[in-house]
Amino acid sequence: MRRLIIISFLALLSLPIAGSSASQQGTPRVLFLGDSFSIGAFGRTLDTRIRESGLQVFTIVAGGASPYYWLSAYQSLPCSIGYWEKTPEEEKRLGYVKAVPKIEDLLTEIEPEIVVIQTGVNLYATLRSKRRPKEENVAEVRQLIDQMCYAVAKRGAKSYWVLPPHSHEARYPRDLQDELATLMKEVVKEYNGAVFESQKFTHFNDPYPSTDGIHYGAEEASVWAERVASDFQVYLKINASYASRIPTTRATPVTELVSNNTGDAHNALPKGMTRVSSFKGSPKSAVSAVPGAENYEEIGNSDSGKVAPTTLDAQPAEVDLTLRLLEKSTLQNLSDVPYNHALGVYEYEVVSDQMGNYPLKKIRVAHGIVFNRKFTSISKHEIGH
Repeated sequence: MRRLIIISFLALLSLPIAGSSASQQGTPRVLFLGDSFSIGAFGRTLDTRIRESGLQVFTIVAGGASPYYWLSAYQSLPCSIGYWEKTPEEEKRLGYVKAVPKIEDLLTEIEPEIVVIQTGVNLYATLRSKRRPKEENVAEVRQLIDQMCYAVAKRGAKSYWVLPPHSHEARYPRDLQDELATLMKEVVKEYNGAVFESQKFTHFNDPYPSTDGIHYGAEEASVWAERVASDFQVYLKINASYASRIPTTRATPVTELVSNNTGDAHNALPKGMTRVSSFKGSPKSAVSAVPGAENYEEIGNSDSGKVAPTTLDAQPAEVDLTLRLLEKSTLQNLSDVPYNHALGVYEYEVVSDQMGNYPLKKIRVAHGIVFNRKFTSISKHEIGH
């Protein structure tokens, strides 16, 4: 019997917002979120250009990040491949943080008028996953972007999305790249957000696999950033037309899987079961990932739907569950991982709920499946166990 303990981490980094100088009061605020593309020349250039516009900019960049990292509906995740935080008062660059901040917390603390989101390349693996039907992959990506848009619009901010640049087509086929770009545009437009279509202005020319086929050199990345910055300047002049809205019908998570197990399965630990036991006092942003358990609240917006299932309003701080592995992230080759470490998403069926306080039929947990370019033991766990 294996005990799976989910431990939550509180972000150790704080943004010194309260100390903003008086001269900055009333100046529009921009929250800039990015992944590994923004760690280097692209992020530095775009950050500088936005600040030159006279805006207060709060930049949070985490290498390898995706909506799974940013959203509070998912377990807090560490970043070990570079973290950059820059506010009007200070700047930090760290090699490792225990927990990437959640977008909901950042929006509450910073209260930005505009959120710039550079993301997407880390969603290709989700979109082409072989562990579930294609339509479920599409639904998963759609609801991830939807939750990001919803978090921004819910707080009255506007979103400006920087879509992934062109990748080497031996790494990610062109049709996959186009599919993700189209999917992201569709969801962002539903919230009246703006998008910069990076593929139209970039082309990955370096050889693959001698390079990772994704990340651009400093010169090319800077040119890309200048293109984005120019477009953002135009956006600033007309952004009144981009007032956020929340669509009446929103994307929903992949359909919940229902357990057919009864009887002894609820009273003991049958062969192949896993128990998640007693993780206490966790803030909701750090509780294990629960598909569809984002904050459902009634929103004071005439265009919004009012969805407030009472069983999901308050997520429990402690659960005691017996689980069976249903699906998991898989990697055929370590060469598919551009970094030294990688997380995989494991979906478990909830066979029994000892405390009776978990309302869903499955739970999703992020496990480390690659560490220091080697597969971990949990990556070898088989479906049904």
